[in-house]
Amino acid sequence: MSATDTAPATRARGSWAGDVVRPLLAATCVLAVVLVALLGVAAAKVPPRARAADRQAALAAARDSALGAASSAVSTILSYSYKTLDRDFARAEAQLTPAFRKQYLQTTAKAVRPLASRYHATSSAQVAAAGVVTATVNRVVVLVFVDQTETNSRLAAPRLDRPRVVATLVRFGDRWLVDKLTTI
Repeated sequence: MSATDTAPATRARGSWAGDVVRPLLAATCVLAVVLVALLGVAAAKVPPRARAADRQAALAAARDSALGAASSAVSTILSYSYKTLDRDFARAEAQLTPAFRKQYLQTTAKAVRPLASRYHATSSAQVAAAGVVTATVNRVVVLVFVDQTETNSRLAAPRLDRPRVVATLVRFGDRWLVDKLTTI
């Protein structure tokens, strides 16, 4: 047998190996591409319909939790007694964002504390009603109707005020904090 006689036999064996290895390699590549595509689909958020439903559920949850937080916070912020100002102000401060806390501290230091101490003032605020004005999952504006009873040494009898307050709340971690409070 000459060198030329063995070449076809070698080619035939190499061809057979190529016929098996190439399709296996191709199938492995196709399988890898399919797996990557499936992982990509699985890792993607959710289909558009489900995303819309999830957004609506998240928005509804934000509205509900912020509404409750606003009612509690407004009542706390607007209630105080000249006998327990430090404790009352600290409770209120815990309901505020850092930026709004600075404004609150300035207001209470300049206006509320001196007058409350001088005139033995108390304020008891109860939320009569509240409703969401606008909402996103991280920021909610609430209109709050308050029944606020005030007493001080200059009043002959307790006075009932009914302010309407717009409270802007923002999500801080798992809590809602008041970022702005405006009386209208």
